[in-house]
Amino acid sequence: MEPNLSDLWMCPRCGKTFVTRNMSHSCGAHTVEQFMEGKGKQAWAFWDRLQEMVGRCGPYTIVANMTRLEFMVRVRFAGMDAVSERGMSMSFWLKEQIESPRFRKVAHYGGRDWVYFLRVSTIDDLDDEIQGWLCRSYEVGCQRV
Repeated sequence: MEPNLSDLWMCPRCGKTFVTRNMSHSCGAHTVEQFMEGKGKQAWAFWDRLQEMVGRCGPYTIVANMTRLEFMVRVRFAGMDAVSERGMSMSFWLKEQIESPRFRKVAHYGGRDWVYFLRVSTIDDLDDEIQGWLCRSYEVGCQRV
């Protein structure tokens, strides 16, 4: 079952879409290229690998902001918070609490809303465990869970 995107609210200024009207956001037209400007080949390799992994979960849209790149289905569910030649910081949203020593931070937003933050230092760190978390987060993005 594909998510219903027809009822999303679109910001009249920047064109970004949201599940609720007038949702707070970084209003502006940003691009992946702007976010990645000045980054080297290894930084781009992290971004490419992350996109590939999210793509294994299903179709998605990229939402570029000034400070991060996000993945969206019906709602934003994961993103790259920072990237350099030395590594990448990323986050994802789940409707369940999980534990792993890999998380550098876990934020509980009440109820069943948990956001997990981690940093990877090599492309190989983007492994099957992270793949599983991303696909579970994708289901949150589809609002299926």
